Amino acid sequence: MVKLFVFVSSWWQHSANLASYEQQDAHEFFISMLDAIHEKEGKSRNGSKGNEDCQCIAHRVFYGLLRSDVTCMTCGFTSTTYDPCVDISLNLNTSVSSTENGKKLNKRNDDGSMSTLSGCLDLFTRPEKLGSDQKLYCQNCQEKQDSLKQMSIRKLPLVLSLHVKRFEHSFVKKSSRKIDHYLHFPFSLDMSPYLSSSILRARYGNRIYSFGADESDMLSEFEIFAVVTHSGTLESGHYVSFVRIRNQWYKCDDAWITEVDEATVRASQCYMIFYAQKTLYNKANEDQSHAPNSPGRELYFPIAGCC
Repeated sequence: MVKLFVFVSSWWQHSANLASYEQQDAHEFFISMLDAIHEKEGKSRNGSKGNEDCQCIAHRVFYGLLRSDVTCMTCGFTSTTYDPCVDISLNLNTSVSSTENGKKLNKRNDDGSMSTLSGCLDLFTRPEKLGSDQKLYCQNCQEKQDSLKQMSIRKLPLVLSLHVKRFEHSFVKKSSRKIDHYLHFPFSLDMSPYLSSSILRARYGNRIYSFGADESDMLSEFEIFAVVTHSGTLESGHYVSFVRIRNQWYKCDDAWITEVDEATVRASQCYMIFYAQKTLYNKANEDQSHAPNSPGRELYFPIAGCC
């Protein structure tokens, strides 16, 4: 706990805007922390601020690559761009399905709908027709045309950070609200359906496309190890973290750390979910099982030591 206090104190000195008693966002804190680590460690190591070749701990652990395909609805020409990311932000979906990964789901939202993580990822990678006010220039047609946009994952990170968009802002209505929908999320997650190779094969059928080794050799099976939850309203709320160590869950609530069961974690209103590549997660647990016992040691997931 002393280490955590030193960390928070030092971070307040780095980011004075987070040191007040005002409400702060856990996702914004996470992103700003990774940016600061990259700025300091990335520069000192290679003098570069680039993401792909950066060897700072933030990018070695969390760096991934998204693929964006924009297809002209007139001629079919597709333009592809790649964007680096350290997390993926997901809109909450609503589904009528009562199962996920073959398991029956019982908990529904107040309006009878149901939200699942797989549904959110399906929504993220689903083709989206851009509005008439978002027409993009087509290199083939030589003019702006209606287009379809589809996202996919080109490169998975060692640790996958998923951010659930629970705070909605409407510029038209000039209002904001929190989305309290419950989200079903699995403890074991297979990301292969959302890879660029899978998306393109589904789009083009049996045609053959070549992909780089970073995707064909990619490990797509992940295990959950942490969940950040939010309770309360948009104006006033509270964040609690759940951490999984050797299949035991711990609830981290301010200065209190207590053991909880899986049911408590599954029932929580997740805001951020962290998954580690399965081989990394298993290695971390194996290393911990052989490590000498010391007070508090079991509460630290050694990501840095496994990378």
